[in-house]
Amino acid sequence: MSCTSYSLATSVEQLQKHSLTDQSDNIQAQLKINDIDDQKTALIVEVKTLQDEAQSLELYNQYLDRLLTDQDNEKASLITQINSVKHTRQGLVPLMVRMLDNLEQFINLDSPLLAQERQDRLARLKTMMAKADVSEAEKFRRLLESYHIETEYGSKMGEYQAPLRINGIERTVNYFYLGRVVFAAVSLDGKNVWAWDRAGNQWREIDASYAADIEKAIGIAKKSDIPALLRLPLLSEAK
Repeated sequence: MSCTSYSLATSVEQLQKHSLTDQSDNIQAQLKINDIDDQKTALIVEVKTLQDEAQSLELYNQYLDRLLTDQDNEKASLITQINSVKHTRQGLVPLMVRMLDNLEQFINLDSPLLAQERQDRLARLKTMMAKADVSEAEKFRRLLESYHIETEYGSKMGEYQAPLRINGIERTVNYFYLGRVVFAAVSLDGKNVWAWDRAGNQWREIDASYAADIEKAIGIAKKSDIPALLRLPLLSEAK
């Protein structure tokens, strides 16, 4: 091989080596560029994620602010209600005391209709009013219930058996009442009849001829007899 041919071959070989080196450098450079692009993309995604989290956190903080504001308003409302309840309670207790006093006066001034039952109810109310473990609401409810019962006596018909004391003598009799219009008693043998004298506030014996009609009325009240026209002594007729 001549010197010229050898030199040419060497030059071609060197060019090939330079070309391969350049290609390798280009590949490495491209890999670095790709790596930088990947890092840039990852950074953009991370920034977007952080932005989304920051926005969510801001929305959550706004929610908490509204919640705290609402809780403050609710707290203020509850304080107002508590103060209102205290004032209501302060006014309710004297009212219930007056209601109980009025109820007792009414029962004592009224005819002795179901006297024992009404006095027992009154005693239970007095005991209840002195109990600390009974709420004011329950006390007020029981008072209203007792008032309602007293009102119903004015429109009901009924009968019951109980003792009657006349002139120091106590005997068991049958009572009949029709609202607050008729209140009479008849002895078990039907020989004696009494009617409540509202004006004199006492029992008065009346004509025994009323006995049959009163016993008939008692049967109607028991629903053992059919309704009928009866001759009954009105409270104003007790003489």
